[in-house]
Amino acid sequence: MKSWGIVSAKVLLLLFFGVSSGYMNPLSGQEIAQLQKPLQHEVAVTLKLIQVYITDKNGKQVTNLDKSEFRVFDNGKLQTITEFERHMAPASKPATEQPVVKETLVTTEITAPRMGRKFFVLIDLDSNDLEGLAKSRSAALHFLDSQALPSDEISVYSYSFMQGLVLHIYLTTDHAKVREAVRRIRDVPGKQSGGTGGADTGTIVTSSGDSGNVRIAVQASTSPSRAFADRMTALAKVLGHIPGYKNILYFSQGSVINGMDGDAVRRLKDMSREFGASNAPFYAVNTETPKPFTQGIGGGELLAFVAELTGGKAYKEIGAVIHFADIAQDIQDLTRNYYVLGFPVQESWDGKYHKIKVEMRSGDYRVQAQAGYYNPKPFRDFSDLEKEIHLFDLALVEKPAAQAPLMFAMRALHFENKEAGRVLMLSKLPAEVMDKFAKKKIELVSLIFDEQDNPVDRKQTKPDLAKYKGADLFYSSEVPLKPGAYRCRIIIRDMDTGEAALAYVRVSVPAKAGSGLSLFSPMLLIAGGNLAYWDMGTKKNTAPWMDLYFYDRSLYSSLTGELAQGTAKIFAVIPFSFAGILPATITFSATLVDSASGKNSRVPLTVLSKFQKGGLEIQFVELSLIVIPSGKYLLYVHAEDDQIDSGKNNSQTHTELN
Repeated sequence: MKSWGIVSAKVLLLLFFGVSSGYMNPLSGQEIAQLQKPLQHEVAVTLKLIQVYITDKNGKQVTNLDKSEFRVFDNGKLQTITEFERHMAPASKPATEQPVVKETLVTTEITAPRMGRKFFVLIDLDSNDLEGLAKSRSAALHFLDSQALPSDEISVYSYSFMQGLVLHIYLTTDHAKVREAVRRIRDVPGKQSGGTGGADTGTIVTSSGDSGNVRIAVQASTSPSRAFADRMTALAKVLGHIPGYKNILYFSQGSVINGMDGDAVRRLKDMSREFGASNAPFYAVNTETPKPFTQGIGGGELLAFVAELTGGKAYKEIGAVIHFADIAQDIQDLTRNYYVLGFPVQESWDGKYHKIKVEMRSGDYRVQAQAGYYNPKPFRDFSDLEKEIHLFDLALVEKPAAQAPLMFAMRALHFENKEAGRVLMLSKLPAEVMDKFAKKKIELVSLIFDEQDNPVDRKQTKPDLAKYKGADLFYSSEVPLKPGAYRCRIIIRDMDTGEAALAYVRVSVPAKAGSGLSLFSPMLLIAGGNLAYWDMGTKKNTAPWMDLYFYDRSLYSSLTGELAQGTAKIFAVIPFSFAGILPATITFSATLVDSASGKNSRVPLTVLSKFQKGGLEIQFVELSLIVIPSGKYLLYVHAEDDQIDSGKNNSQTHTELN
């Protein structure tokens, strides 16, 4: 046999041995309790929070007011203010935000969540040129670096006629991810320097260097200006369901809208007023540097037109973006100091709009407050865009605002098939999920995001879980992926109510080893079979992974959650490959590391069977846990050719299982 040296491969598994039966959940008990509050569908008493900005007659912000100085009216009816907060930031950006002064004045059973600032960066690709796009990105990054507070939630969108609204990252306080999202916006803008290609010409125009303008798309039925207004109106309606002010940082060169085109102007007015009603003012920054348009409503004038109707502010001058440092400070001054007033309301699921009025009992003050709020509406009445935002809220946000999903467990394994890296998502849907969603019109979506939160795979179906009621349903989905780190999600939604169940896990796909031993993710098994299997996108029992991770399904089932207390042994299917001539002897061993103490425990491992499939070898092993106490462990599985000197041709891969 050819001498290879000692070849070692290790697989890192995060394995939870619970103190009681059930399913593993990566959240703490307190977080689970918060997330699993029941969704309200009937008339209920809830706490309504509104944001208020106060300035004196000279335009200076007033920061020392008390609750007794405010009066709030909901649809003309005076309300009792039960919650009062002052959010006052220092003059310049600190390392950490100053604490909020919060005064609860009336005892109530309703808990008031913290309400912070929200910013939506919106870069208009149609009404921009290459220089304007570059300056838009730089300005957005400057705002993040110089003005954004740690508690600020930020989202990033771009807009183009061909692509519509593109969500690059949803509301998050992870500003490093926001930076990457901004940097990744590199689409070709829709007009050259100088503004060629009017907003209602029906064409998308791009620059092709010295050869002039090239028409790359034509849409005769709907003008870009009308499409923009309609799409943005839909976004405004979505934002209306998010609490508080949603400050829109809008980077654009504006567009020419012929004043005689009454329909286009009406749509823009309706759009702007919808943003105003949704408490989403535009802070519009002109990214244009050449000579402006001279007919109709010019670029800068259009920005002012929209900003005024939304309750925001336009920086409409040509070249304004060049002075964005001053603009950013101005936006900071306008948004950093505010009050939050809370009052209980009876809220029904009718989607109706409530008009809010805030006034001061005395004093010469200018009051800028939320214009109103919408009662929630049934999920079945959501628009397609609202449903999509709801989905991404569940999939990407640390604590989803849309609702409190029921959490369940999943695992993700990586392996190779025909030289390509693949990820296998696995989950046994627990009884509480099956019972909750059986006999309901549901949607199941599996999503995988890369490190920049780009969706790299999406599968969607509408199964009938009632067919599986009373049985354990084992779900799987297999996806080819390039080397890298990924986040996997499985979301089940009731399409009438919006109630959801969510599972998530992280997985890493390593680069293919050039030589030696490559050990892939083991599939852990427990005794007990006869599950119902459902693989997304394939016919029953025909998924490729089923040949690689082969086991007797009448005797075993995959472990996707927490291991029940008292389990004496588990099993594993371990696939591996070897570049070259397979050594005659490969020895497997296993070690458990207590995640709390770091103590190592050797786990007896017995190879029960082995076989080859498609150039891979698969081992079926038994792991004894008789002497292992309850706790959280990392399970390391080792494989090595121990016939030759150590230290040569070593390889290692790992999968984190949550």
